[in-house]
Amino acid sequence: RLGSMGTQPGVVVAMDDVTDELRSERVLAWGEMARQVAHEVKNPLTPIKLSIQHVRRAWKDSHPDFEDILLNNADAMLMEIERLAGIAQSFSSFGAPGGPVVELSRVLIIDVVNDVMALYRSSVGHIQFNANIDPTLPPVVARSSELKEVLVNLLENARMAGKVEGTLVSIVASRDDQEKVLLQVIDDGVGIAADTLPRIFEPQFSTRSAGAGLGLAIVQKLVRSWGGKVSVSSTLGEGTTVSLILRSWESRDVH
Repeated sequence: RLGSMGTQPGVVVAMDDVTDELRSERVLAWGEMARQVAHEVKNPLTPIKLSIQHVRRAWKDSHPDFEDILLNNADAMLMEIERLAGIAQSFSSFGAPGGPVVELSRVLIIDVVNDVMALYRSSVGHIQFNANIDPTLPPVVARSSELKEVLVNLLENARMAGKVEGTLVSIVASRDDQEKVLLQVIDDGVGIAADTLPRIFEPQFSTRSAGAGLGLAIVQKLVRSWGGKVSVSSTLGEGTTVSLILRSWESRDVH
């Protein structure tokens, strides 16, 4: 506004051409989308690779239960291929808002953990994987395929952090209280530096030069979408613990 008391009023209008800025934002958005797609596709490929390694090793060793091993791993690979198809469908409908949303469901942690551990127990390398799940745990509020994706992300992080022969990675689940369940992935790998720990959930931040920096960001996003919480504690040179606090199915209407 121009002028003051007793003078003719006026207004100055300034206009900026933001075409270049908008174009740059679109390029960055597509770059982020490409990284996200690459990371999502990589997750099912890891169990497929582990299954193939297991079958090949069983064949080479002339394992007496080879037929069962082949069938079980074939089923696991088919499930991951279905997950890849689901990922493709999700991204193909990305530009169509208002599409169907997968409802939260009643998920038994022990079933999901068993599916994941069937793959990782047979993995090749110096990392040992085990699970200790309370069989009396109540069902939790989640989505089964997403919980599997979360665990694969966390186990892959732990596997990459295991640089010493005999590194142990454990999945542990127990009651946190009457309405919550505590699910943890614990490793005794290289750990995370204290000054790095606050940034680990940031997209595109990775402690590994080859990492995409999306794994823990995706984990946090999924867990929060279920109404849960995720936290990480770590000591450099000693290991890392990722803790998920999940709502029990029975308590879902209380929140």
